[in-house]
Amino acid sequence: MPARFSQKTLSIARALIESVHDGMYIADHEGYYIMANEAFERITGINRQEMVGRHTQYMIDNNWVPRAVNLEVLKDFQTRSRIVQYPSGRQLLVTAAMLWRDNGNPAAVVSTLRDLTELNLINEELKNSQVMIERFKKRIEYLEETLGSTNKFFIGQSTDFRRTLSLAKKVAGSDATIMITGPSGVGKDVLAQFIHYQSRRKNSGSFVKVDCAALPANLLESELFGYDKGAFTDARTQGKQGMFELANGGTLFLDEIGEFPFELQSKLLNVLQDRQIKHLGGLATIPVDVRIIAATNMNLEQMVRERKFREDLYYRLNVIPMFIPPLRERREDILPMIKHFLKIYNQNYNTGKFLSIEALNALMNYDWPGNVREVRNTIERMVVTSSDDVITHHDLPGEIRKAYRAERPEGGGGGTYLLNAASPDSVPAAGPLKEALDAVEKELIRRALEASPNLFEAARLLQIDLSTLTRKNKKFGLTGNR
Repeated sequence: MPARFSQKTLSIARALIESVHDGMYIADHEGYYIMANEAFERITGINRQEMVGRHTQYMIDNNWVPRAVNLEVLKDFQTRSRIVQYPSGRQLLVTAAMLWRDNGNPAAVVSTLRDLTELNLINEELKNSQVMIERFKKRIEYLEETLGSTNKFFIGQSTDFRRTLSLAKKVAGSDATIMITGPSGVGKDVLAQFIHYQSRRKNSGSFVKVDCAALPANLLESELFGYDKGAFTDARTQGKQGMFELANGGTLFLDEIGEFPFELQSKLLNVLQDRQIKHLGGLATIPVDVRIIAATNMNLEQMVRERKFREDLYYRLNVIPMFIPPLRERREDILPMIKHFLKIYNQNYNTGKFLSIEALNALMNYDWPGNVREVRNTIERMVVTSSDDVITHHDLPGEIRKAYRAERPEGGGGGTYLLNAASPDSVPAAGPLKEALDAVEKELIRRALEASPNLFEAARLLQIDLSTLTRKNKKFGLTGNR
């Protein structure tokens, strides 16, 4: 029979348990029902009025619950927590504990029921929120790159540059897979970002970059495709989304694709063909809407011949090939880059430094084996380390000074180095950077025109396009040879 409790005690207990969001069920020290709150009915679907005067075992006998944690507690009076799957399909965390009278005798057992179904939904919402946060972070990074002081989108004016930019804008409107090739440092990742932010996908998904050379095969697989809980040792208990899912609706950039593990290439090929993935340790297929851009500085055709890269994957990735030539093959872009990065790092470090004629001449004639990345790093280094506002030849990195000395003609004049004898009257010693660099360009072009029989030869001497020389000739009001 139920233990006796005063009406005042029962009234207080009812008020307390009704204020709790979790389900609560109270039985006496023999297991007979005393009371339950409304949340208990909502969570379990059991009518508490049917339990009045009945033993907890009644719920088990009627298959309303698979087990009663409070009856387990009554055997040894030890608090317990169990995850119980109810016939309704809900998964509940049930915790039962004893209540004791002042004289040390057992009075009742209180069970709390927390609906893990709701918690799982909250966890899923949290995971989705994390995906959105990651997308916003990528968007903010893009805006910082575009609007802030570290803008790294293309700078240049050469024919190769304009041709590449034109093709990028054209293919951005499609979902075709793109393969970007070119030596290290030319800006393959920048081109990939440019294509993404020129496409409709900038509004529907993120730009997600994966460095295929940075991770071993087992980690790369889990990072790309995600995994379910328990897929492997040390896996997160809730599993993890992969890069394909993070990029859903957007663009997945596979950098250094030549380093992609051979044993995973068939799985990547299947994703490209079927547009769906499976988590590691999972059975369900997950559809993904992702535009793939791959990049490499390796010769994939040679790797295919050597059976180091799958031929079918190569052709699947190489739908639209794009090549970015090294900076030494598009020298017209060197000066705009120098001007751009000098402006950026003067802003970053709150300085007003500018290049001497000799320093600029050395930079413009250097081959830049590290390409755009080397230009950027070199300019930042000189802005930070130079002692005076004028960055001189002595502030240049050793390899640039050495190359300049080795290639400079005897006496310091003629040849490509037209600025070596530039007069103070034609080139200002100090002042606004744009005006100084315009003066440098004008003086270079003037001397090239004087030293050449025609515009074609002058353009060859300056290593720029004839169309560019014609335009600048008109801009600076130089007649030159026709």
